[in-house]
Amino acid sequence: MATLIAPANSSPVEDAEAIRKAVHGSESDNRLVWLEFINVFSPDKQTGWGADDKKIISIIGHRNAVQRKLIRQAYEETYQEDMIKRFESELHGNFEKAMFRWVLDPFDRDAVLANVALKESNPDYHVIVELSCIYSPEELLAVKRAYQARYHHSLEEDLASHISGDLGKACISWTIFLVALAGVYRYDGGDIDPRLAKSEADVLHNAIKDKKHEEVTRIVGTRSKAQLIATFNCYKDEHGASITKHLVNGPANPYLVAVSTAVRCIKDPKKYYEKLLRDALHNHGIDENALTRVIVTRAEKDLKDIKELYYKRNSVTLEHAVAKETSGGYEAFLLTLLGKENYWRDLELGRDTSPGALDHEMCHSGSLVVPRKSNATVLHNKFALKKLSTMATLIAPANPSPVEDAEAIRKAVHGWGTDEKKIISIIGHRNAVQRKLIRQTYEEIYQENLIKRFESELHGNFEKAMFRWILDPLDRDAVLANVALKQSNPDYHVIVELSCIYSPEELLAVKRAYQARYQHCLEEDLASHISGDLGKALGVYRYDGAEIDTRLSKREAGVLHNAIKDKNHEEITRIVGTRSKAQLVATFNFYKDEYGASITKHLVNDPADHYLAAVCTAIRCINDPKKYYEELLQNALHNHKVDEDVLTRVIVTRAEKDLKDIMELYYRRYSVTLDHEVAKETSGDYKAFLLTLMGKHD
Repeated sequence: MATLIAPANSSPVEDAEAIRKAVHGSESDNRLVWLEFINVFSPDKQTGWGADDKKIISIIGHRNAVQRKLIRQAYEETYQEDMIKRFESELHGNFEKAMFRWVLDPFDRDAVLANVALKESNPDYHVIVELSCIYSPEELLAVKRAYQARYHHSLEEDLASHISGDLGKACISWTIFLVALAGVYRYDGGDIDPRLAKSEADVLHNAIKDKKHEEVTRIVGTRSKAQLIATFNCYKDEHGASITKHLVNGPANPYLVAVSTAVRCIKDPKKYYEKLLRDALHNHGIDENALTRVIVTRAEKDLKDIKELYYKRNSVTLEHAVAKETSGGYEAFLLTLLGKENYWRDLELGRDTSPGALDHEMCHSGSLVVPRKSNATVLHNKFALKKLSTMATLIAPANPSPVEDAEAIRKAVHGWGTDEKKIISIIGHRNAVQRKLIRQTYEEIYQENLIKRFESELHGNFEKAMFRWILDPLDRDAVLANVALKQSNPDYHVIVELSCIYSPEELLAVKRAYQARYQHCLEEDLASHISGDLGKALGVYRYDGAEIDTRLSKREAGVLHNAIKDKNHEEITRIVGTRSKAQLVATFNFYKDEYGASITKHLVNDPADHYLAAVCTAIRCINDPKKYYEELLQNALHNHKVDEDVLTRVIVTRAEKDLKDIMELYYRRYSVTLDHEVAKETSGDYKAFLLTLMGKHD
């Protein structure tokens, strides 16, 4: 499906040497002829006499992403010079811009494209929609990581800032929709619920008719692509026209146009790109940005298919259209990426230039045609085994035998009665890796699931706590989130904790575990169970750096103050939902200095406002997670009745992390130990197990 023609085994050192000569060497006769051609026929004089553009194109235009990276590294190691910066100084105009995009690592390129699109006077939402709706969840995540590494902000943060700032409240629905698209980690499976598709087709129809943007955002912004395609098909069957026809039926509306673009990207990405190329080449003026973006980003993926669609739709090859509308080094480079660098010569000789025809010279010379797919690597978070934190309370031996543990547990659950004390003495003193080995060993030896055995043998709060503890930590968090969402009154605290206390990578790992267990993405279920502004503030992949912009903090402290006063939830969501934790802590400190009270004091003036209460919880989690947990435990133990769910959640999830510090905070504040309070308010095996996790049970 790719158009890139690359050799199988090129030498990065030789390529680097040739490029060095091309940007530094003296002009040969052939080079002078080529440069003269460029300078005569290029209207913007895209190159000067300093670089051998033809040589650069002949190398870089025939190397895949891995090969280009090796060339950059070899060039820098050999000549102590950044090749990209050299290209920027030697090349010019659209040719330089296209070469810069191409020579970058693919994910870094996408990050640059997104940033450039956002910083335009009229932000180009197409780039964001393409990344969010065409890329896989893992590819989008990799782009967001690259964005953070390059710009020290999250993509969602800049998206919310640039678009809302430029467009104002008139287009706030547009902003929310784009942030939702960029922020979601969609479920990527092929499962389809036909009844849900039929139901949500009607929901979308009514929402478009009634201009209920929130419902459209919820569905298009969270459902899996497979589910959405089924929904769009049901829509057409039920309502006699495609959803895109109804979306753009009325007066121009930026929100509906953006949704329509997202729908087209999800339904048929190649058809979308073909239309984008057609518009770029045949509108009043050529759109070089769109033309470059499509060719550069798809040449290693599916540009061959897009070319064939273009030919079928327009009865002219894409190469012909590109050659007609561009010139000079820019034209030569695009044609090379299209796999047709000899287009004009082939045309003069009467050779076949239709899609699918192989480049004659490449075949004749024996050069390998290697249509590589994208080198986008599926990234998996691998959390390495770490030593127990000094802030943890769990007491675990260094090297217990999983076989001996499994045998002892087997004896404890079989016989005249369950030996809960024995189970606690083993499971309550094993870390996450050790518990996983016990589960695996138990199942291998006895052909029985240990967790299900515990569910049948243990009871009440003890069974619930044991179930939470024995799960893998990320799987446990996924279960806690799902249980919280499915309550009659969804408990947003669990989601806020995950979103605002966990690192971006930890939160991402929980989302993966959630998808694996429930075949839905967390954001999808969050949008279904928690409506309104609250759901939009959670789940973003934040920037995790420590950089602080003090002027921004001071300014956004004022924005938050006015937004709370005016109940402007969109602005609060934009800031609290996208900024890095370090930036937010600085903003909250400025708020207190400027307005004489902490932001949480102003937020809880109206306890009936669930949105503001949730934002208050988020701020407490960001400001001081340990203090938040200490207060949570106090409320769980001293309300009218003990809240065992909260008590269990905090002790089980923090015992291997920072429960020791939380216990110390509790003692300093209330002059009584947490283990004393737990022992006083609980009983039996449940009490014994919690105290064991707290490191306080013999």
